[in-house]
Amino acid sequence: KQDSKIFSPANLRACQEDKGYDELVKYWMESKYTLRYSGGLVPDVYQFFTKEMGVFANPTSKESPAKLRVAFEVAPFALLVEKAGGKTSDGVTGGSCLDIKITAVDQRTAACLGSAGEVDRFNTMVLKK
Repeated sequence: KQDSKIFSPANLRACQEDKGYDELVKYWMESKYTLRYSGGLVPDVYQFFTKEMGVFANPTSKESPAKLRVAFEVAPFALLVEKAGGKTSDGVTGGSCLDIKITAVDQRTAACLGSAGEVDRFNTMVLKK
């Protein structure tokens, strides 16, 4: 589904430094979205597939660096999400996570995956794109 009513915010410490992410999390809460917070990409995205909606947001900041590995976590799930009709954001340029060039086995990145409308909202509010 294009839009969602389920959100899974990761790296909430970034809200302290990133005003856009803080506003986005507040938007989801004030709009009465269902909070899905397991703290893990895999179980959260799995639920999005079963519910056919949802958004997983994991931005980074100077004090809260990226933890998700591109080759083993972000890229495989980005492929599944995009093939299922969703959208992804690399959390930096707003482009697809599938366009990230992998330069190291342990390379890490910010990411947002899920319902297209919610990923667009992430890009607008957090990345100002």
